[in-house]
Amino acid sequence: MAAKTAETDLSSAAPSGSYRDLLNLGYLARRRGDHAAALGCFQRALAARPHERRPKLEAATELRKTSRLAEAEALYRSILVDQPQQVRALAGLGRIAEARGEVRLAIKHYQSAVAANPARTDLQLKIAAQLRKLSRIEEARRIYDTIVTGLPDHAVARARLRRLPKSRSSGLPALERSWLERDTFTRADDWGGNLETLGMPAFGLSLLTLAQDFACGAVEQVKRDCILIRRRDHTKILPLVDDWPAFGAILERERAALPPRSALGYVPEARATGDVEMVECHREFVYHRASAAEMIGPSLSKYRQEVRRLFRSGARVEPIGPANLDRVLACNDRWYAGKHQRGRKTYYLGRTLWTLENLAALEPLRIRHLAVVLDDDVIGYAVSSHLGRSSAVFIYRRCDREPPGIAPCLLSEMCKRYPDREWINDGPAVRKPGLAWFKDRFTANADSRQVKLGWMKV
Repeated sequence: MAAKTAETDLSSAAPSGSYRDLLNLGYLARRRGDHAAALGCFQRALAARPHERRPKLEAATELRKTSRLAEAEALYRSILVDQPQQVRALAGLGRIAEARGEVRLAIKHYQSAVAANPARTDLQLKIAAQLRKLSRIEEARRIYDTIVTGLPDHAVARARLRRLPKSRSSGLPALERSWLERDTFTRADDWGGNLETLGMPAFGLSLLTLAQDFACGAVEQVKRDCILIRRRDHTKILPLVDDWPAFGAILERERAALPPRSALGYVPEARATGDVEMVECHREFVYHRASAAEMIGPSLSKYRQEVRRLFRSGARVEPIGPANLDRVLACNDRWYAGKHQRGRKTYYLGRTLWTLENLAALEPLRIRHLAVVLDDDVIGYAVSSHLGRSSAVFIYRRCDREPPGIAPCLLSEMCKRYPDREWINDGPAVRKPGLAWFKDRFTANADSRQVKLGWMKV
């Protein structure tokens, strides 16, 4: 009632168009929740003094609250032309970006506002909240820690700090240098080359995957004609022979030596005969390295356009390292969270984390890796290892669902990191009709030698 009385007094007593009284009328209208009236008063004040900053800020606030975001943004930006560090204008742009769902842009505006006024803990909290939406938990944690250090009794920061999820870890042993001296790795060119001669794709047999197997407790058994990698009731065969009759004899021998309910693999489905039960079969997508690296050919024209659009938007490619590892992990968390929401299994999460934890130590295995960065955030990454003399095998390629072009970008950029390889394996065909579908779309880029692999059930 007091506010209404004061507004009546101002309206009757003030001369028409009085700048100060128009501002006060706007504030009173805002207090009672009448945004239309408040906006009218602030716009009239702005018309009375077009160069004043305050009516622009207040009018922009009301426009933003009534979802007239484009008009509010224009006012905020007009203020920043003369005052590029105006905190309220920067914060207003952050709130507009947040309302539009542009999380990374909101962070940039809020960070600019905090840089201009580090005492604005409310804006620091907003930055942390947006970082949490991107799964950049460690960065959010550092902001909350900074607030609590300066203001130990800040209840909101302390409560949000307690609610942050714990840092993820694979829980697997770190890579040991001695692993690299195993026959599995020292003879990789031999058995990898034999796989290629036999026409077999490398699903589950890349050097990176085998290193993960050892971290999970696998053991190596070296024989005259093969290397066996045993992990619980699954045994992988790395062939030291290059013709099918010899390899078939190895399969029969090792199959007979395994206890019941064991699995032996990976075995081409077409080669399994008799009473053999094949389980967990997979096909892989395969490209000519040069074709994928250059993104040439009509069958890849859409991918090429998407990659160009991505780079025009400001994306860049850089190696994964200490400076961006936290954001790579955040990208990984977003990818697995989306997979979980779609009801798909996430059983490779631990192995992915192990790879990222040991990336530097994996360099002797010639592991290649890269991250795609946009708006200071990692929006996609890939880690892969070679196998044999002519193939590179993709192991992990994770990316956000938006914007388009990230996955093709990762494919083409990773191919460039294997200039001596003829073929690029792009991982298993998931929820697709298989290799036939792929060859129909990418006839000039698909390898006709690829077959379907799986485990032979004993």
